[in-house]
Amino acid sequence: MRMPFYDALTAVFTPALVWLFPAIFMLIAALSFKAPSARTRLAAAGMLAISAATGLFLAAALRWFGVTPQSLQYRAIFALSCFLISTSAINTLGVMVFGLLLPAMRVTLPALMQDIVLAAVYVMTGFVILSGAGVDFSGILATSAVVTAVVMFSLQDTFGNLIGGMVLHAESYFSPGDRLRVGTDEGVVKEIRWRHTAIQTGEGDIVVMPNSALMKGMVTVLGKASASYKRFSRISFHAGYEYPPNNVINTLNQALAEDLPDGVAPAPPPRCLFSELDDKSARYSVGYWLTSPVLEAAAASELRVKIYYALARAGIKVSVQLRSVVITENAADLQQRRGMEEFERRLRALRGMDIFQGLTDPELKALADELKSTPFAKGETITRQGANADWLYIIDEGSAEVRLHSESGSSFRAVATLGRGNFLGEMGLMTGEPRSATVVALSDVGCYRLDRNSFREILARRPALAETISLVLAKRRLELEAARGVLKDEAVPDRIAREQGSLLSSIRDFFGLKVL
Repeated sequence: MRMPFYDALTAVFTPALVWLFPAIFMLIAALSFKAPSARTRLAAAGMLAISAATGLFLAAALRWFGVTPQSLQYRAIFALSCFLISTSAINTLGVMVFGLLLPAMRVTLPALMQDIVLAAVYVMTGFVILSGAGVDFSGILATSAVVTAVVMFSLQDTFGNLIGGMVLHAESYFSPGDRLRVGTDEGVVKEIRWRHTAIQTGEGDIVVMPNSALMKGMVTVLGKASASYKRFSRISFHAGYEYPPNNVINTLNQALAEDLPDGVAPAPPPRCLFSELDDKSARYSVGYWLTSPVLEAAAASELRVKIYYALARAGIKVSVQLRSVVITENAADLQQRRGMEEFERRLRALRGMDIFQGLTDPELKALADELKSTPFAKGETITRQGANADWLYIIDEGSAEVRLHSESGSSFRAVATLGRGNFLGEMGLMTGEPRSATVVALSDVGCYRLDRNSFREILARRPALAETISLVLAKRRLELEAARGVLKDEAVPDRIAREQGSLLSSIRDFFGLKVL
């Protein structure tokens, strides 16, 4: 006689199973809000629970059709369904323990160790379920040695990777976030799994390396992922022997003492060293400390840019080991024409400056010969507020921003943008006063630099020029005070007259001019 379907259901769905299913689904729903990153894993646990419920309904249907509980079909379906619901419960509890409880206790367990714990629980659960289903393990254990030997021999590479992953986690030589070099590959460790370790290169590629290869090969840990990360690196270049080594070293040490790129440590600061004497040129290297493994390539690029512009400003040419020389019939004419074009460009720049409006053409041409090409890279500081410098810059290309810093130096406000034809540093050139503002290049900037000594001879021949220049400087100083909002409420002409007298006296003292 066929048993009622309700009785078949109650025979399969024990009270423990009846409570287990809603408990799992309620926990999955709660964890989906608390741990959004684990929703994929929770969804898989939900699908396992639904599959288990389907299997139990199928087992109940078999009982309803008269299949005995001792039959192989019923025991297989029931055991599989119990294993599926157990796996669902284990995965859900794993998300709760590893995703919420341990992080709340500030305990971090590597992903591989989590997998090992879950795998051990799976195996024990499987043994319990199979034992309950009546499986006899004595025969299996009798032949386990032979089976294990065959499996280990056929899967030796896989087991090598698994053991390698366990050793890597146990010894903790590196962990996710650290930077490695393995052969020709270099990158940041993304994760360490059972079989492989994934490394992301600077180009964004993911290199998957078998753990056994990491255990057998040479691995260099370039830097640990921590707040105190520091790794030494260097950039090499060559310069000709016509440039004194101390000039090269001092030029770069001064240029790299400030405005460092992100990822480069300010202390100890970058330092230029004389590395080697080659046949045709001297080899130098700039050593610096990195503070971030992710920014290494970008920091090296920005440092090379700073080195190039610093050397260009000092008139030091970078040498190359191999060079090609092309000789043309009109090379001399071409070079002369380019020289004349450059000279005319300098003259136009000087004629556009109001402080030199009193100079004659011969005097302007004499100054044009003294100008030095001084380029700056985008983001570099051209002048710094409070610094002492007795030279003037004329902007020929690009744009720069004038910034007024607070007394603490922690904040600033932009007050002007300078472009082609503008100049800065005139007070330093004429009176030796510290820089009144900071000027930062908004783009690559081409400048001409005029030093105090280059202007001294002209003023010595025509001291009267000091009066014209002092008037222009007085007006510019009042404009700067107006930008700062500190211009006093008084008659502007009177203030200009006083400022001019004070500046005229400073110029005469600075250049040693005699009052006639």
